[in-house]
Amino acid sequence: MISILGDGSYIFSNPVAVHHAAQMHKLPVLFVVINNAMWGAVRRATLGMYPQGEAAKSNKPPFIDLDDLPAFETICTASGGYGERVEDPAALPGALQRALDAVDRGQQALVNVISRGGAGG
Repeated sequence: MISILGDGSYIFSNPVAVHHAAQMHKLPVLFVVINNAMWGAVRRATLGMYPQGEAAKSNKPPFIDLDDLPAFETICTASGGYGERVEDPAALPGALQRALDAVDRGQQALVNVISRGGAGG
């Protein structure tokens, strides 16, 4: 099983409990977190409601940035899984292969893909 989600969805899903359950039940799942340090759902909702508002004019609207996030890959490894952080796009294929190899061995795995592109997902 592969789960692809954004950083906001990941952090607000109670990841410690998720990884604990995956370890306890021996679930070989791959989590791919697209991490742009921004909560896109709040951004879209705010701009949808107030397209000309202050948030649309700001370089740093309130309640959108997810500053100082923990290293998500270590949350997975703390529960006995494989975790890797990817900041260079060229390193992504290798990281995904190593994570899939861990899943094939019966482990859970997480690849934390750092994406500083901006527009919120």
